[in-house]
Amino acid sequence: MFKVIFTTLVIFVAGMLLFFFGFNDSYKYSLEARMKYFTGDYEAARELAKKAFEIDPYNKMAFSILAQSKISAQMADYVKEADRYLRKIDALTNRPDFSAREKLKIKMITEIMIEKFNKLNPTVLTDKELYAECIKRYEKFKTIHDKLFQPEE
Repeated sequence: MFKVIFTTLVIFVAGMLLFFFGFNDSYKYSLEARMKYFTGDYEAARELAKKAFEIDPYNKMAFSILAQSKISAQMADYVKEADRYLRKIDALTNRPDFSAREKLKIKMITEIMIEKFNKLNPTVLTDKELYAECIKRYEKFKTIHDKLFQPEE
């Protein structure tokens, strides 16, 4: 008897959840945003979570994905920008006529990118691999800055 009541209750609850998530646009968008987030499409995740949150401001999943996708998008942008600047630094330092002006450009670039890294705020939900990529770029900028601009002892 207990098994029958328990099974019926589980089926009823599962059906209610499917009904709720299936017909509630806010949760549809939230689930889709979550899938986009975990595939690394942070911008799409943020847009879908924003839609979900606008429909239902009490949707905690939408709020969480909205916050996390913003953080992860900032990190992904940091990696892209860092790669662009590292190529630029490489081009500047490989010139035969490397000047003090170019050295000053490198100093500005490294200081900006170090500061941008320090402003990143990962959470426990942030993609560990993405944050590790940010750390790699930060360490490269820090090494370049230290080699070129630390006074010799």
